[in-house]
Amino acid sequence: MDFKEIEESAIFKNKSVLSPHYVPQELLYREEELKKMMLGVAPAFKGFKPKNILIYGKTGTGKSITTKKLLEKIESMNDNRVKGVYLNCRVYDTRYKVFQKLVSELKNEFSKTGYSFALLYETILDWIEEKDRFIIVILDEIDFVKDIDALVYSITRANDDIKKGELSMIGISNKIQFKQKLGERSKSSICEEEIVFQTYNSSQLQGILNQRVPLAFKEETITQSAVNLAAAIAARENGDARYALNLLLRSGELAERKKTSKVTDKEVEEARKMAEEDKASELISSLPTHQQLVLYALAMTSTDVSYKKLIEDNGEKYYFSGEVYDHYTRISRKFGFEPISARWYREYIHELEEMGLISSIHSGSGVRGQTTLLRLALEESKVRKIIEKSLMK
Repeated sequence: MDFKEIEESAIFKNKSVLSPHYVPQELLYREEELKKMMLGVAPAFKGFKPKNILIYGKTGTGKSITTKKLLEKIESMNDNRVKGVYLNCRVYDTRYKVFQKLVSELKNEFSKTGYSFALLYETILDWIEEKDRFIIVILDEIDFVKDIDALVYSITRANDDIKKGELSMIGISNKIQFKQKLGERSKSSICEEEIVFQTYNSSQLQGILNQRVPLAFKEETITQSAVNLAAAIAARENGDARYALNLLLRSGELAERKKTSKVTDKEVEEARKMAEEDKASELISSLPTHQQLVLYALAMTSTDVSYKKLIEDNGEKYYFSGEVYDHYTRISRKFGFEPISARWYREYIHELEEMGLISSIHSGSGVRGQTTLLRLALEESKVRKIIEKSLMK
């Protein structure tokens, strides 16, 4: 087979439209937030200092896409004195990396590493002063910067060393409490304007999906019911537009694999289950080792014939917490770890239940007194597979 033999998609017209990185021509439901950002930046075009702005909001609330739309607006002004630079702080996660990338955006000859921070800092200041320029640096997921206080201090302090022009920043974070990492001077300098992005409701998510569907899907390959269902599911999941778009993408890919001609509610439901499994896998893999071992012990209890003590409640199998702990201690030693105490075990059980990974009930009188009974909220075989992969890396 060569690439020419690969069939054209019967479902998709352009998958990239469903990507979280796609910037639509018309930005829906974020006009007010964009206007506030533009008002903060506007002084730069008249030779005055733009505001430092902090943007907050949960994942999928349109923070990044609105900021990229702001960049488009800045570029459309064709003003050589005002430049916006977008940086993803998951990649540029230290002060040095941010300044090095910033310099490379301004001067191509600095594209390689190896320069001291002081030289990078002075280069940026010289570039700004040279023609009375204004730089707006956008730091997406700013809370990933390891030395965030040093970075913010350096950016705000830079204006004390500049006679002409300005360096300002727009910070984007999912966590409103990230400011606690900052010193008092940095905090007061950066918080000139704060904008909070609220979650989308079901109607807004429908609007966003309906905007993308004609661009992403071929005509009559997805039902309106499927689109509405994806919006409703995402609205229940914290109003996350990224999740809604991903549901449509996965639904289309499922329809392709099944060689069906149309995406329906069935594909959306299947895509939802896949997304939940991926989310659970990511959550479990990020747990501390002993919490993973507790989950693993509970998952393994059902396969061990020596653990026959269980209660069935509405068809669900619950296992005695004490027996799960005994199993956990043996499994911990098998993996080469010293088991935690029973008190810490109970604490971990409480935390795992809060995360929705297990559920517990009290047995009531007559079954070993007041005994706690446990069960996994996920399929046991899948939990075992995730943890075995995580612990045996």
